[in-house]
Amino acid sequence: MSLDDAPRPRRYLTLEAARALDCNGCGDCCDSSRTDGFWTWGALPRDQYRPLMDGGPLIIPVARSEGGWDGAWGDRDWRPGDDSDATPTPFRCSAFRPQPDGRGLCGIHDRERPSKCGEFPVHMVGQDDDVEARGVMHLETSAFPRCTWFRMDAVAAAHPALHPQRGCVDSDGYVALHALPPSMLAAWPRSGGTGRPPAARRD
Repeated sequence: MSLDDAPRPRRYLTLEAARALDCNGCGDCCDSSRTDGFWTWGALPRDQYRPLMDGGPLIIPVARSEGGWDGAWGDRDWRPGDDSDATPTPFRCSAFRPQPDGRGLCGIHDRERPSKCGEFPVHMVGQDDDVEARGVMHLETSAFPRCTWFRMDAVAAAHPALHPQRGCVDSDGYVALHALPPSMLAAWPRSGGTGRPPAARRD
C-alpha cells in the first residue's frame, strides 16, 4: 500500500472550526451517480423545487438502467413516496455544473436553494446541541473522499481530542490535530488553539 492509498486519519474540530473551512467544490453531494447511489435526497416534494428553477425541476430523481449496479444512471419521474423522509431517493441537481477538473459548481449558489444544500455537513439544524450532548459527532462524509470535511468529527470545545499532544485514540489509532490541513493550521488561533500550531508528526 502506498502512502496515497493509506486511510486518511480522522480529524477532530469544534463546529466553529469546521465551519471556518471552505467547501472545495467537489460536487459529490450534488449528484447521486458521483457516489454510486450512496448519497440520496429524502423528502423530495412533488414540485421538485420548480419555483427555484424558473418552472423546471431542480432536483430530479434518477435510477440505474437495467444493467443493475453496472448500469448507467438516467432520469425518472417523481413518484409517490419520494416526498417521505424515510425514502432515500437517488437524484441529480439540474443546477449542477460539472467542471473539466472533476469538481462541480452550483449554478444557483447566489440564489435561493433548498435549505439542505447549505446545511450539509456542518450547518444542520440542532447540530450544535447534538455535539454538546454527545461530546463527539461523526460527520456523514464517508462517501465523499474529496470533501473538505471527509473523515472529520465535530467535538465539544472541552473534548480531549483537541489537546495537541494527547490526541485521541479510536479505531484508527492515535490521532491528533497534527492531521489538520495547512489552511486550518494557519488559522490555529481562530480555531481555539493556543501557542504554536503542532508540528507534523514523523511516525
